Amino acid sequence: MDVVLPPLGEHVEACVLTQWLKQVGEVVAMDEPLVEVTTDKVTVEVPAECAGVIRELLVQPGDTVRPGQVICRIDPAGIR
Repeated sequence: MDVVLPPLGEHVEACVLTQWLKQVGEVVAMDEPLVEVTTDKVTVEVPAECAGVIRELLVQPGDTVRPGQVICRIDPAGIR
């Protein structure tokens, strides 16, 4: 499943990925903090959209990301 960066506010067009809170191969629960991003005003933890195993990180710390951009892939079947 592709995980996209959700909208972060009405006027937020981009942010910087500060750090991943989970790494490839780790299990993540739905709504568990997955990644930390920083806008020009605040740092926010973004939760996982589903439970599963992190399969691929598509953005690295320090990269600029936009709401709607795919940031990682989670395998929901990986936790069975």
